[in-house]
Amino acid sequence: MKELKDKDFRLVLKILFIVACIYIFMLALECIVGSIWNLLLFLAIIIVGLWCYYRKKKEKTYVKGVLLLIILILLLIFSIGPCVYEKNIAEMNDTKSEEKQREIEAEKYTKEVHENMKKTQEKVQEEQTKRNVEEDESKKNKKSYDYSTPIYNFKEDKDCSDFNNASEATKFMKRSIAAGFGDHRLDRNKDGIACN
Repeated sequence: MKELKDKDFRLVLKILFIVACIYIFMLALECIVGSIWNLLLFLAIIIVGLWCYYRKKKEKTYVKGVLLLIILILLLIFSIGPCVYEKNIAEMNDTKSEEKQREIEAEKYTKEVHENMKKTQEKVQEEQTKRNVEEDESKKNKKSYDYSTPIYNFKEDKDCSDFNNASEATKFMKRSIAAGFGDHRLDRNKDGIACN
């Protein structure tokens, strides 16, 4: 039972190692292909790896091949390391700086929007106060106009001779009817016009 668990565990480790190697290979592929020296080192690693595998199958010693493989891998890492750093890791740092720049620009934009909103609100408040002032003035003018019109006592009986003209008599008659005091016999022919 333990042997099965050990075999499964070794299989999982091999798969993880292969996936990690493929990922590293994909990161380094552009750098490997970019230089003939790197490409030759990569091919030598593949050849030595195959040679070691072949020696292992035939149950021969492959220690020298493993040492050579380690040396070639170290040379390849030393050769492509700066390139991989420049292509991938530096791009991540650039991305972080770009994100910071975007955040700064977003803050500036937010401040501008708030300032514009404040200015708009101030303009609206100014216009509203102007309207209020104009309305107050117009109300005062209307009130003063209303006070300039004569105040009638509808309880007194009026005749056509009490008014300057027919339109003034008609206004009095309509207001008197609205107040509930009748037409004061100013509209004798019942046509709605007083003193005609």
